[in-house]
Amino acid sequence: MKINASQLALLGLLALGSSLPGQTSESIPRGSGHKDPYIPVGAISVTPTVVQPGVRPRMVWNIDYPVAVVDLSEVDPNGTITPTQEIDLKIRVMGVALQSGHTLLPAALWVRVGASAPWELAFYGRENDVNPDVIVYEKKNVQPGTQIDFSARGQSGSGSWFDTHSTAGSDLSVIGMIDGDSVPDYAPAYEQGRIESFMTQFLDEDNHVVLGPHDIIHTFELGSSNPGDWWFDMQDIVCTTTLNQTQRNNGDGALLSSMDLSTQTSSSSATVDDNGKIIRGRKER
Repeated sequence: MKINASQLALLGLLALGSSLPGQTSESIPRGSGHKDPYIPVGAISVTPTVVQPGVRPRMVWNIDYPVAVVDLSEVDPNGTITPTQEIDLKIRVMGVALQSGHTLLPAALWVRVGASAPWELAFYGRENDVNPDVIVYEKKNVQPGTQIDFSARGQSGSGSWFDTHSTAGSDLSVIGMIDGDSVPDYAPAYEQGRIESFMTQFLDEDNHVVLGPHDIIHTFELGSSNPGDWWFDMQDIVCTTTLNQTQRNNGDGALLSSMDLSTQTSSSSATVDDNGKIIRGRKER
């Protein structure tokens, strides 16, 4: 029986799918780019075009396995992200749980891409201002070795600001975690079941973080710097950062990236609060 090479290639893909637990051949797309970051993709070629009886075909496999966040960056104990290759990043605010009595209080989140870059306001708002589907900050062509830091603070009912908490220093009031990490035991709210509804999707029954392979989650405590306080719950503002390998369409990416970095080196490293007159979050491309 004659077997067309394309049929043999299809059989090879079926074999590939069957060798990956939990995957099916339909879930392994052919062509370029991952449709699902959990699933390997690749290509297969077979020669000759038509396989005659007794002829041994040549089959070439090329499989690209999923890239996880640990392959793209390092996350230090303070929560600073340092890419190990050129990446694009997107940030979403998942929840704000800051209040005094029944009064919802606002929180602000800043992002700094580069150790000497300016702090950029990504979000300012209360619980009912949060939309987890909205990208509040986006940056492309971030170079390897660029420090990415996060800073947040809450505002009291009188308009005064609580202390700033940042990944740029050693601060127990901010945590950066990836998939599989456990919530530190100095955040008692998680052990006592006082978990905000927006956080339940990110935790399993053992308080291990459940995230996508490209995601990092940062959680902040904005009302206290003392883990011994009963209200120290590390859920006052929560954001997720998604990292992806930079995809280039032409040769201009490196030049654009260099220009972006050169404009970020001449500002104070301190978080600016505009004396309480913060405008709403921005998205930068």
